[in-house]
Amino acid sequence: MKSGIERDKLTLFWGLLLSVSTLCMWPAGGEICGLNVDIRNDIREFTRLLENCTVVEGYLQILLIGDKTNHLNQEVFRTLSFPKLTVITDYLLLFRVSGLDSLSTLFPNLSVIRGRNLFYNYALVIFEMTSLKDIGLYSLRNITRGAILIEKNPELCYLNSVDWSLIMDNNNNFIVGNKQTTECGDVCPGIMDGQPECIKTSFNDHYSHRCWTANHCQKVCPKRV
Repeated sequence: MKSGIERDKLTLFWGLLLSVSTLCMWPAGGEICGLNVDIRNDIREFTRLLENCTVVEGYLQILLIGDKTNHLNQEVFRTLSFPKLTVITDYLLLFRVSGLDSLSTLFPNLSVIRGRNLFYNYALVIFEMTSLKDIGLYSLRNITRGAILIEKNPELCYLNSVDWSLIMDNNNNFIVGNKQTTECGDVCPGIMDGQPECIKTSFNDHYSHRCWTANHCQKVCPKRV
């Protein structure tokens, strides 16, 4: 008999396959896109569905975009960017997208995932992303509702360098099966020069500098006076 955890993980996996068939500042302008945005199979769908979007009303799913060599997709993802996108009202899901090694260029200003409607209780799902090396959502300040699931991403680093408690209140996060921390060598900006640029916090009994990538510190909303 399968354990409860095994059943839940199996349910999540099949849910992903079946899906195949409080803000720092509200954006002043731009288009509201949706209801729901689903990008799959064809990398050209990004521009068609997300160009000029400031808010995605509903979920944003990016999945099943293959490339046998990864090289073609990598070249596209290095320049593909949607800086206007700042808010997703439901959840963000990424599943089996080859050639995407970071979200830092793709969504440089995404600041809020509201989690109004969730994917199996998760507001952020990153699952089986074989090329992803860092999440890189360096403008992300708030996941309003829901937990995160980050699983089976064999090249993914810069997970322990993020203090998720600065972004969300939920403690039911599921982060497993990614690249071993000892193999990552995560280094925050300024460390190598002896002039650390990032804030230090204590998270999961680990006091350290907080960053998304080697070039981007983790930042928080300014306190209101």
